[in-house]
Amino acid sequence: MIDIQNATWPERFSQALLAKQQLAKQNIFFAPVRHHSPACAYALKHYIEQLKPTHILIEGPESFNFLLPSLLHQDTAPPVAIFAQARPTAKSNDSEHESPNLASAYFPFCQYSPEWIALQQGKTIGATLKFIDLSWAKQSELDQSKQLDIAQRSLMSERYLAHSQYIQRLAQRLHCRNHDELWDHLFELQSAKQLTQAEDFFNEVFSWCALARLDYEDDVLLQDGSLHREDCMWQHIQDTIAPEHRILVVTGGFHTLALIELLSKKKSQLKQHKTTQNNWQEQAWLIRYSFDRLDALNGYASGMPSPAFYQQFWQQLDQENIDSNAPIRLEQNVLGYLSQLCHYLDAEKCLDINTFLAIKHTAEIAWQLANLRGHYRPSRYDLLDALQSALVKGELEDGQQHLFQQIYLFLGGQTLGQVPADQHRPALVDNVYQQINKFRFNLTDTLKRQRKLDVYRKPLHQHISQFLHLLDYVDCGFAQRLSGPDYVLGAGLDLLFEEWRYAWTPSVEARLIELSEQGDQLEKIAIHKLVQQQKHNQEQGLGQSATETAKLLALACRLGLKQQLEVLNQQLAQYLYSDQNLGSIIAAAQQLYYLWHGRQLLQLPEQQLQQSLILALQQACYLLEQLYDSHEEKIEENLKHLKHLHELIINVQQQIAAKLQDEALRSTADQLLTLMYQQIDLEQLRQNHLSKLKGAVDVLRFLDQRIQQQTLSNELLLSFATGSDLEEAVQYLQGMLHIAPEIFVQSHIAIDALFQLVSQWSDELFIRILPDLRFAFSQFNPKQTRQIAERIAELSGLSQEVILDQVFSHLNEQQVLEGVALNQQLHHLLTHDHLIDWFKQDMTVTPTQEAQYDA
Repeated sequence: MIDIQNATWPERFSQALLAKQQLAKQNIFFAPVRHHSPACAYALKHYIEQLKPTHILIEGPESFNFLLPSLLHQDTAPPVAIFAQARPTAKSNDSEHESPNLASAYFPFCQYSPEWIALQQGKTIGATLKFIDLSWAKQSELDQSKQLDIAQRSLMSERYLAHSQYIQRLAQRLHCRNHDELWDHLFELQSAKQLTQAEDFFNEVFSWCALARLDYEDDVLLQDGSLHREDCMWQHIQDTIAPEHRILVVTGGFHTLALIELLSKKKSQLKQHKTTQNNWQEQAWLIRYSFDRLDALNGYASGMPSPAFYQQFWQQLDQENIDSNAPIRLEQNVLGYLSQLCHYLDAEKCLDINTFLAIKHTAEIAWQLANLRGHYRPSRYDLLDALQSALVKGELEDGQQHLFQQIYLFLGGQTLGQVPADQHRPALVDNVYQQINKFRFNLTDTLKRQRKLDVYRKPLHQHISQFLHLLDYVDCGFAQRLSGPDYVLGAGLDLLFEEWRYAWTPSVEARLIELSEQGDQLEKIAIHKLVQQQKHNQEQGLGQSATETAKLLALACRLGLKQQLEVLNQQLAQYLYSDQNLGSIIAAAQQLYYLWHGRQLLQLPEQQLQQSLILALQQACYLLEQLYDSHEEKIEENLKHLKHLHELIINVQQQIAAKLQDEALRSTADQLLTLMYQQIDLEQLRQNHLSKLKGAVDVLRFLDQRIQQQTLSNELLLSFATGSDLEEAVQYLQGMLHIAPEIFVQSHIAIDALFQLVSQWSDELFIRILPDLRFAFSQFNPKQTRQIAERIAELSGLSQEVILDQVFSHLNEQQVLEGVALNQQLHHLLTHDHLIDWFKQDMTVTPTQEAQYDA
């Protein structure tokens, strides 16, 4: 205990102590607290029982008073929070700083929050309960005038206590790492019996907070808005004072000194400063909250770290006070909690030792540390230090990151609160919540879970998938798709199942509340977002882009926005005619092809999709004159465009027409292929020195049986003939390899021609061309590279043994043995999967190679 009466204090603090005593004689009492502190909550519970106040005034925005019935409802179970939103009624006149659209904040409660205990105990004794802080709308207006970040925050910030120089110096003097450990050492670890002496306890908390307050000048607190808030609280206290009233003021301890000073002076501290003008409006709702959001380690501005740890701490305080065998019971409780923690770590594969030994060693060290530091029971820091000593062998390193991550997750907890079923909230939140329950998602906590959907065979799973895609599109954070077919990006089209990871968190509910201004149904909000995307495309000059319109069409299909499909289909048909960008038309065709793959799942009209796809491919063929652009960057783009266009036409021919057994569609695909070649002028490609495109077109013509192998061979010989331009020859090779590298491997003519050409080059010329050759040959796989090397060896008069020696000469004995072991392992796996015969057929080995391997 601190001897407050006889200690030497700063003058301002001494005067406040005297003023506090005078106010107590007027039946005005103060309970300065640290938010979410079990010790403060337990002491406050007894303080209210002892004082029996008629009025309990609590730090919290005055605009939240209408939610008191919901907070006091029997079905409300912490952790819960009041979620508030404020926005300006009109745009700011300040041209340099536009007002933000929305300012959001949380005011959370857990079972051991002093504010929650004040409400529950006040209800028990029949006291009048009231929130007395400045409304969130006025706080937002103040913050905006000071240009502070108010996007989303806590209304219980304690950053001034954390950064107080006085507290930092005291922590150093008492060998505590930070203000959290210091708080535990001085306050949280007082026994239940000590905490029942509530007046003494709150006098000590007042001293702690008041001395921290002296570190800050009024100008700083004015800029922060603290003075405005305290002026509002003072005014509420003033309005409550009456001879028959017995008032208890429960606020964060940082404000208590200022409130005492204001009440003793009976005047505002802001008469010379501009106050708020009610230019903002607000709304507030009671929502479910969670321990992981309450955890200070996750960025919460005013919470105690590890709320699940302090929850069990809180539950044991009452038991300690009434249990005659409190010390024995305390040891059993600590051991039981530690047992749960170690078994959890074992389940997460974090322990390198037996679970029993982990519990035993950690318990012994934790109690020894508690005794050394003068604690009647292990603190959170005692426990963390004991876990580190018992479970970590050697130096701390990155390898222990998973261990401590799981420790903090366990101490933090995943508990999710409850609010009354008839609680006022936007219709969108109710609709989504009912739908999620209907689809049987687990919403009992904030743990992330996975859900697998059989989207092709089960209609219910199709509806769930569409619903999850809607939630994901509006960005509410409920679910994340892990795998499955994606008909927008064209990924995983052969997958039959979707896998999602989901969790209901306070952020999900808060986001849905924000979205509720746009409508009460997800479909309406998604349509609104889709329309906004169209407007954005128009602003960026992409309003008539076939690609962007096709993407929006695919998105509308995935989300099931049927009323938008007809509009987007009409727009796409129009833009396929008007868009003159070859890449855009081909990309639109690619998107339509993806949609065709998902037509059954997405319930799309097959005939309309086919017509749009054929139209897109026709228009792309008519734009092939853009291939003659000789700019380097355009050549690379056009090479890709040509390949994609050809692949799409072949897919229509071999995939769509073949699956549907539609001869008319097959004939249309043949006509498209003919049209593509008709639109390409080979002579113009030569004249424009577009050898890379020429090589690509020649290979495509050969693959489509438009020319014979001899014709392709002649083109190859012509490209590599003596006197040909070296760079163009290499570009021709690159174009050919871009389309079908296997053609080069299979044709000895191509390899022989290139060999003869390279043989004539000087060393300087070879070095200049080498980067382009390396780039071209990078498209070969190891098997193809080996085949080319074998042919070059024959042409050079070298044996296979020399080639292998040149390639593998850098390998040492150990590496060769490792390779043999891997080869044996691969052989075993292939045999187990009955693939070894197929593998042997594909990977034929010559007798010379076999001898090499045996050696």
